[in-house]
Amino acid sequence: MFAGLGILLMVAGAVLVWAVEKSVDGLDLQAIGWIMIGGGALALLVAAIRGAGWMSLNKTAVRTERHVSGDGDHLVEETRTI
Repeated sequence: MFAGLGILLMVAGAVLVWAVEKSVDGLDLQAIGWIMIGGGALALLVAAIRGAGWMSLNKTAVRTERHVSGDGDHLVEETRTI
């Protein structure tokens, strides 16, 4: 979601900065375009950080071992994160 929003903001901002030659009283379209490009870059950065978090979650593995104690009456369970 953030990646799509980032790309949309960057494209719209680039259009305002480099393609629009009209002026509007009271608005600086170039400044608004640069702000949109910056917001889009920030959204892409958030998407990259969130994507890296999901990738690291997939690599987590859990290993569980069960052993019977020496006297044969107790079950010992050991869980490790690999």
